[in-house]
Amino acid sequence: MTRGLRWALGAAVVLGVAAASPLLLRHVSFFAVRRVEIVGARYLAGEQLVAALQLAPDQNLFDPLDAAQERVAAVPGVARAWLSRRIPGTVRVTVVEQEPVGLVSTAAGMVPLDCEGQRLPYDPARSGLALPILERADSNLARALCVVRVGDSVLFDAVQAVRYGGGGSVMLELKRQRVWLRSVPTTTDVEAVAVVRRYLEDTRRDFAELDARYEGLVYARGRRT
Repeated sequence: MTRGLRWALGAAVVLGVAAASPLLLRHVSFFAVRRVEIVGARYLAGEQLVAALQLAPDQNLFDPLDAAQERVAAVPGVARAWLSRRIPGTVRVTVVEQEPVGLVSTAAGMVPLDCEGQRLPYDPARSGLALPILERADSNLARALCVVRVGDSVLFDAVQAVRYGGGGSVMLELKRQRVWLRSVPTTTDVEAVAVVRRYLEDTRRDFAELDARYEGLVYARGRRT
C-alpha cells in the first residue's frame, strides 16, 4: 500500500469517526487548531477576521464553530461568511465583502461607500482602491454609480467623479468628457450611452458631453472652439 493511499484511508476513517461523534475527537491534540486560512478577503485585513473568531488557545478543530462564524459575519464590511474545517488543524474562513463603489472625502481622508451610500471600513491606501469620487456621501449618487457599473463597466472605470447637475440630474466626470444621466438612471440609459460613446470613439469623433437625461435619447455635444 502506498503512502498516499494509507493517508487517504486514514483521513477517510477520521472523517467517518468525526461524522459519527465529533465529541470523540475534541480532546485529541492532533486536531488542535494550528492554522487559520482566509479566503475572499480583498479589502479587510486578515488579522481583523482572525481576531473576530475569538478562538480559544486550546481550540480543537471539532469544537463548534457557529458562534465564531456569526462573529466574523458581524464584522463591518462582511456581507456573508462561513467557516469550514480542514484536517488535521486548519479552520478556513470564507468571506464575501461588501463591494465599494466610490470614495468620499472626509476630515479623516478618503472613505469608501457601498451602493447604498453607506461607509465601509476599508483603507483605500492599503486596498489600492481607485474609484470615482462622490461630491458627498449620498445614497442616490452611489446607486447611480452602481447602475453604471452594471450597465457598462468600461464607462464605470473611466469615471473620475460624480456629482449632481441641474434638476437633480447626475453628472459623471471623465478625463475629457462629461456624461449626464437622469436623477434615477437605469441600465438601459447606461447601455445607450455606451453604444453612442463607442460609435463616436470608433469613428474618431471628438465630443465634450453625452446627455442621456431624456428617455430613449442620447445627445452628443461637441467642444466649443
